[in-house]
Amino acid sequence: MGLLSSAMVFAGEAQLKQWEKMDRCSNAAFIVVSILEESPDTFKQALALHGAIGGLKNNTKLGETTPSEGEVTGAYNMALRISAGMPRPFAKRDHDWLIAQAATSCTLWVPDAKPE
Repeated sequence: MGLLSSAMVFAGEAQLKQWEKMDRCSNAAFIVVSILEESPDTFKQALALHGAIGGLKNNTKLGETTPSEGEVTGAYNMALRISAGMPRPFAKRDHDWLIAQAATSCTLWVPDAKPE
């Protein structure tokens, strides 16, 4: 019985960490898609990305759901590849789809910022 309850606690903690990562990656994806929508110029995007990362480091309002620099960069790289050739600003459906794709790739492929 004790083993079962400790396994459930561990599964609960693991699930909570996964949800937090999904929240961070969703926030990162929203930020980078907004940056990509502003301009197709990658130099302007790089400046905006740098400013966004700096802002996230100074703003604590998102708490545990504040994306790391790696998560923002990973979401940006994937969204940039996927959005190549898409007209800007993105249509509502394309905007939402691109956020979902960038968030998913961040969740799956970007390592956690705080390894255990």
